[in-house]
Amino acid sequence: MPVDVSSALDLRLNHHLSYSEIAAIQGVSPQAIHGRIKNLLPPNELNVYKDHRADILAGLQAKILSHLDDERLSKASAYQLVGSAGLLYDKERLERGMSTANLASLTADIASMKRAKVVDNSGSENGSPGK
Repeated sequence: MPVDVSSALDLRLNHHLSYSEIAAIQGVSPQAIHGRIKNLLPPNELNVYKDHRADILAGLQAKILSHLDDERLSKASAYQLVGSAGLLYDKERLERGMSTANLASLTADIASMKRAKVVDNSGSENGSPGK
């Protein structure tokens, strides 16, 4: 049975069906569908993902967090969900050009260094004249 290219494109682009789903509808293999429409698809499927990756990661983070209820929190898998959410949060921040470093720790380190007595080359402290 030949691939109905027009229908396959419509199902892929407008209904977001997978190649397997389209193949099942048309009674052909997923490879046949892919082979017939791959060069007709807009080249931006990957670009759409890249352009919206931070939002996609934020959506996945929200989906994971939505599964955290009292029942899940009482099970070990909740730890895995929280860890995954944290990883997605870091990746989202990276995608948005935001820091993932612990700025509170860095700020405390800088303040500590400012309070520390600094010995200059002449052996005096805090820039005051030597002995």
